[in-house]
Amino acid sequence: MPLRYINISGHVKNKEQTMQRLIDAVGTIIKHKGYKGLGLNTIAKEADVSKILIHRYFGGVDQLVEAYVLKNDYWIAKAKDVNREVSGNTDRETLKNLVSDLLKGHFEYFNTHEEMRSIILWEITEKTDLLNSISHVREEVGKLLLEKSEPLFKDSKKSLKAITALMVSAIYYMVLHAKKNESTICGIDINSREGQIEIIKTIEQIVDWAFDKK
Repeated sequence: MPLRYINISGHVKNKEQTMQRLIDAVGTIIKHKGYKGLGLNTIAKEADVSKILIHRYFGGVDQLVEAYVLKNDYWIAKAKDVNREVSGNTDRETLKNLVSDLLKGHFEYFNTHEEMRSIILWEITEKTDLLNSISHVREEVGKLLLEKSEPLFKDSKKSLKAITALMVSAIYYMVLHAKKNESTICGIDINSREGQIEIIKTIEQIVDWAFDKK
């Protein structure tokens, strides 16, 4: 008979495995029960470990949920890519492609990850220190990219910050609305591949326009 997970979690390797089980358990609960289903006992039961380990390895439920979000949030996961791209002398075309790829990736990721949709819905409907902190981390990722792009728009009437803010917000709303109500947005069904392709092409067009020197 194999040892129960809880009994072997003291070993370094098994500690890492246990932590991952707990993080995975958060995602499973969010997917099937929503963020309101998160609780000490529920997470421990889903992960099949002692609830004591949640405090030992993470400090508490909030810190565990934070670990889950930091590992799965699209923008935070892209932080290394953004840092690498903007660390040197990045030209206009490279920045344009980076912004376009990030926004298209944001749309596709959010459209296919139910757990993150629940997190964002939680974030915009309830005020918590946990989600406020995560939101600030997400903002820092975007700040790096936008600050790098600012010199390119110094003499332009266009605001890349405002354009990006509108597009990111539109993607959140559009996807949440379509998934919750299975409805179209301005006649576009983003639950269909045809609708998704139309949105992706339009994201490219908007970014092209934004970076156009005219």
